[in-house]
Amino acid sequence: MAKKKESKQKKMNVRVDFTPMVDMMMLLITFFMLCTSLAKPQAMSLTMPAKDENMSSEDKDKSKTELTVTVYLAGNDKLYYYMVDKKDDFGNPEFLKETTWGKDGIRNVLKNHRHGPTKVLMDAKNQLDLWYDAQPKAMKEVNDSIYNRAMIMIKKGHVDIVSNNQLDKGKYERVDKQMKDFDETDMVPTLSVNIKPMDDSSYDNLVTILDEMQICCIGKYVIDQINEKDMEILTQAGAIQ
Repeated sequence: MAKKKESKQKKMNVRVDFTPMVDMMMLLITFFMLCTSLAKPQAMSLTMPAKDENMSSEDKDKSKTELTVTVYLAGNDKLYYYMVDKKDDFGNPEFLKETTWGKDGIRNVLKNHRHGPTKVLMDAKNQLDLWYDAQPKAMKEVNDSIYNRAMIMIKKGHVDIVSNNQLDKGKYERVDKQMKDFDETDMVPTLSVNIKPMDDSSYDNLVTILDEMQICCIGKYVIDQINEKDMEILTQAGAIQ
């Protein structure tokens, strides 16, 4: 008896044409480009000195000296700070102190400065953060510019714009007008920090100290070079050989 030939199924190639998807992808890309909020350009805030014509030159020098901290970034992750109360004491190596990084080191030094109310500024920033975080999601983008402007005010010493974890819109508008007219009043004194990295310091240390400026709400700081006077202080204090 002859065997029946087994029927072979005809295999068909399955092919999906993605050509129409190209047009759809282009439409989606165009849609997202038009509807997405692009990143806003960031501008560096410039803190201008307050006008005080009644303050004598001696008082101004004293204020600058008391509210100025010099931070030295050394090799091997070492960190030094220099603070004097009187202008005549500048250059005395006894005022150079070594500290560590983090909240128990340089942050604690800046926060508990005997003349600068850094702690007050940090408290005002925390209240502003609580106000911003409590805003509805739909209002976050609207209040974003207000938050950034308020942060500039706090760093300049206008801590009265926030109270009880709320932004005082009336005081905010008054201070905003004063800043535009360069006629600022009712400011608490703020620290000025001179950041001086040595040749053997690391880039990571520089980034870390800049982060500390933001955490401590210090709006007046400058990155400067080590000069001969600094080298003399550091050498006499034993910080460098």
